[in-house]
Amino acid sequence: MIFWKYLAFLLVHLHFSGPEKHYKFPVAEFSAHVKTAEWLIEYDSAAWRLSDTVTHADMDLLQRTGKEWFVYKGRDSMWYGAYGKFQDTAYDLAIHYRINRQDSIESVTTPPDTAMMCNVSRGIRKAYRNAGVMLGRSYVRMNKFIRLNGDRSISIWLLPALQPAEVAMYGGEFHYRFDEKGEQLLERQEYYRGGFKGFRLNNGREVKLEYEDVKSPTLGAVYFALRYRNRFREIRIETVESHSLLVFNQVRGYYWEHKERK
Repeated sequence: MIFWKYLAFLLVHLHFSGPEKHYKFPVAEFSAHVKTAEWLIEYDSAAWRLSDTVTHADMDLLQRTGKEWFVYKGRDSMWYGAYGKFQDTAYDLAIHYRINRQDSIESVTTPPDTAMMCNVSRGIRKAYRNAGVMLGRSYVRMNKFIRLNGDRSISIWLLPALQPAEVAMYGGEFHYRFDEKGEQLLERQEYYRGGFKGFRLNNGREVKLEYEDVKSPTLGAVYFALRYRNRFREIRIETVESHSLLVFNQVRGYYWEHKERK
């Protein structure tokens, strides 16, 4: 509950400083990125909790878990974790957990939606394949985020995970939206310029994310700033047109400042 109160506090204190009148920062686009990034952080929190529980499962169950494991939010608004392997036509579900309304983790006893799990697995495979065309041989660990949309489409994001030695990385981000079957690609947004950059977590460090080839902060940049806001002293996003700064003080809490780059 502390996490959600903290997130709500951040929302209330989201602030846009007054740039010069002739400069129009894309507020609507940025606000949409903030909303999506907050959802991704919620997903990441649920994934960490569920996956930590899975590590205590029997070894035979763990061996039945492949790269197609994923977390999803059910129609009951609870978080579920599906751990298994996709065998092209069937999903072998080894472990199925959820975070219940009492905020504890329990095994799911109701029959799983195996069709949905197959559909998501197809999307996961295609998302990694598409991103791999741009990434080539990369040793940067990526996290996947799955959202089942109201129109039955499947959204999948791939963003850099926290790397070994507590290195937070940025510079590559991928979003793909597939049809209900996870087969047809309906939408894609990709950003990668040939390499990643990173910083070791340090509460006293000020960091700058350099996006010299875009006009406004990307979703991945906003996610990085919100995800690691309390692990660095200050996070600045620099694009070709603007500086966006996420800062904290005791009076206002966390807030954003956007200024034109001169």
